[in-house]
Amino acid sequence: MTDLGSTRESTAASDGLSAQFDAVTIRRTYDAVLWGWVTAPGPGERERLGALLRGYVQLLMPVVAECVRRVRGEDQRVAVHVIAGARRTLQGVASAAMRADDVWDLATHCRALLSLYTLHHDSAPPDEQTVEGMNR
Repeated sequence: MTDLGSTRESTAASDGLSAQFDAVTIRRTYDAVLWGWVTAPGPGERERLGALLRGYVQLLMPVVAECVRRVRGEDQRVAVHVIAGARRTLQGVASAAMRADDVWDLATHCRALLSLYTLHHDSAPPDEQTVEGMNR
């Protein structure tokens, strides 16, 4: 299996966030879980991928929350839903041993967060309204 943590390809983010995360590596990591598992991996691989994905979700959540402040309507509702689900998943895996289902959930949230970032990272800022529920 490829070492997913060592790839350092550019993300070409226009606002300087590429220094904070590597979208290519994040995609490879969640793809390894979502599309690469024929059978459930052993505990070591599960813990390794789970730790990577947990870190990526923690990194992406505040970045996406900031991007989403600039959009409205259904896009904003979807983003708030994804962020809330990611928070619940992080709370659930914080103190427990990483199960295959936990790793799958982290990969799903990671994919959703990165997709939201990709769609909205350069959205124009709206008026000064606050996003209800974003800072919970």
